[in-house]
Amino acid sequence: MRRKSPKDFVMISSQHLCQKKNITKLKVTPLEPYMKLSTIFILATATLLPAQSPGKTKPAALKPQPVAAPVAPAIGHATLAALQRDFQEKKFAAIDAYVKAHGDAKDAGDAIFEAADLAKTLGRNDGALRFADLYLKQFPDGAYAGQMRMARAVALRSSGDVAGAQKTLEAIIEQSGDNVSDLVAAVTTLADMLVENGKKDEAIELIGVCVASHGTVRGLKEHLNGIVKNYELIGTEPTAIGQNDITGKPIDLAAYKGKVVLLDFWATWCGPCIGELPNVLAAYEKYHGKGFEIVGISLDEDRAAFDKFIVDRKMTWRHQCDGKGWKNEVAVAYGVQSIPATYLIGADGKIVAMGLRGEQLAQRLAKLLEAPAKPAK
Repeated sequence: MRRKSPKDFVMISSQHLCQKKNITKLKVTPLEPYMKLSTIFILATATLLPAQSPGKTKPAALKPQPVAAPVAPAIGHATLAALQRDFQEKKFAAIDAYVKAHGDAKDAGDAIFEAADLAKTLGRNDGALRFADLYLKQFPDGAYAGQMRMARAVALRSSGDVAGAQKTLEAIIEQSGDNVSDLVAAVTTLADMLVENGKKDEAIELIGVCVASHGTVRGLKEHLNGIVKNYELIGTEPTAIGQNDITGKPIDLAAYKGKVVLLDFWATWCGPCIGELPNVLAAYEKYHGKGFEIVGISLDEDRAAFDKFIVDRKMTWRHQCDGKGWKNEVAVAYGVQSIPATYLIGADGKIVAMGLRGEQLAQRLAKLLEAPAKPAK
């Protein structure tokens, strides 16, 4: 997430980007006891690459061969997102196999952490929970122990085990000591859960305790007070937009009453926003017919690039883009300090949640738009 506030207390889960290189030949041999984790990544990458030509140099012993009839190209990945997903799946499977075969290797902790992070990205709560528990069992005081405890709590929450998630988060808070990063991550996640379950006052009180005990940490008080300010908006009507969309028509949120609306602040240059886009697209495709709408507020300055982007990515919902970047008039009116920033507005025209991403957005939409199952007779 792009933020203007200090990052002293923010726990960052890094995403590793691999530069794809041409591989002319790759000899695959059985995994050796001391095979490095990086080799596993190369093997996973190789499964995604088409066969590569060996270059201009030809072996002298080869003789010209008859030209074969043209062959239709194999069907590949339809989109970059599909390719990336395929790569992540193969990478996850490769690391999983590596951990099972070499759980006592020197880099086993790194491998387990990487697998847990990939499982979370892929939406595999059972996998994230399995690897988080494995790490904490083998490395209870390891470098990633705090992040694995949080990963465990998030996986429990995403899988619907609210009680288990709350118990895990409370334990993290109690044991955090001077580790402000772990404390803040656990407090804000637990506060979000409380708000989601209609306990807004308890959430605000929890954050207040954290501010009182660690308010001297640079930037922390402002950060937590900003979260409280957002919580106070829940149950209220959103600020009127008062701007036209990119087709010149005025945007009136009041006209959407009876539908669920996601007000989405984003930009084409924002990496986390683009990373979240597949989830937004999937949610729109699944729930648009059931009354789900999106109003995108772009902080782009290059209008031509923005126009091309939304067409290429098939973002067919309404958009507003005034080309003013961070000074976008709607963003200023909402006090947006980081993106992606989202406001979910219920059918009654009032804000029901903010900052929902990934599986949390899908779960909340399911509650708001899917009819409850009828009890069996």
